[in-house]
Amino acid sequence: MKIGVICEGHTDRAVIRNILKGLKGVDSSQIVPLRPDYSIDETDLSQMTDDNFSNWTLVKAECENQVKIDRFLSMEGHDFVIIHIDADCSDEYDVPKPAKTADYSEKMRGAIITKINEWLGNNFQDQILYAVAIEEIEAWILTIYDKRDSTKSADPKTKLKLSLSKMGIKYDHTHAGFFEISEKFSKNKYFKKEKFRNYNKSLDDFCQEVEDKL
Repeated sequence: MKIGVICEGHTDRAVIRNILKGLKGVDSSQIVPLRPDYSIDETDLSQMTDDNFSNWTLVKAECENQVKIDRFLSMEGHDFVIIHIDADCSDEYDVPKPAKTADYSEKMRGAIITKINEWLGNNFQDQILYAVAIEEIEAWILTIYDKRDSTKSADPKTKLKLSLSKMGIKYDHTHAGFFEISEKFSKNKYFKKEKFRNYNKSLDDFCQEVEDKL
């Protein structure tokens, strides 16, 4: 089984890679970066091509273009594509934020998935996994270090930096750095023991989808 990944950045793929390993034992060799196409840590910046970069606008473009997705899924053993996007900029891609009620996370995630499917022309739905991070993927990582609901954090990135600093851990915004600070996701025993999924509903929903589909 091979899994393609389209995400906003290399750091996001590092976190997703650990989650797949921890939940389903997916090896790094089974993960195929589609956008951006490899780790920024592994290349000279002067040699970077357009495919080495990403953000939500490029995630949208890949969904609308569909060339990489269609080509990947047409190959034998290439079964799924994960599409990652953060919710913090949802207004910019025409998904207004709902009221901050108890079901905010579910409504926000559902609305973003509807938008992604719209970009995809409602194609590939059985083969797509939706890594919708509310509000940012840092909020997912925060569940490792702070046992409170990270969806309620106004600034999860700053809060994560502060939590790491208190523990003497460097915040390194690279693929390698995020792979390291989210490493506990790669061990199923920590998912069970530390109950990360209890502290961010969007993380829990993505994990449930991984367990159900893979």
